[in-house]
Amino acid sequence: MLAEAEKPARRRRLSATQKLALQEALTGRLQLYPRGYAASKTGPFHSRRAILGLVRAGLMSLSATARYAAVTRRAREMYAAPAADAEV
Repeated sequence: MLAEAEKPARRRRLSATQKLALQEALTGRLQLYPRGYAASKTGPFHSRRAILGLVRAGLMSLSATARYAAVTRRAREMYAAPAADAEV
């Protein structure tokens, strides 16, 4: 049991739409619109299914009313660092 607790969290393979949604959410939270989740009213819009997959993976969290989706600390640590390294 202790050996499993020391293992890093299992990373799931993300789809292209989930990667785009996660990158957009790293800059700020996403809001639910009739066409899907987006950072602004003009889009780009991300499907509810993609966001729920990220929530199940523990990379995003939803508000109690599911109106807002935000990146979790774990996702920010995992995915924000490689993006920052690529820019340099």
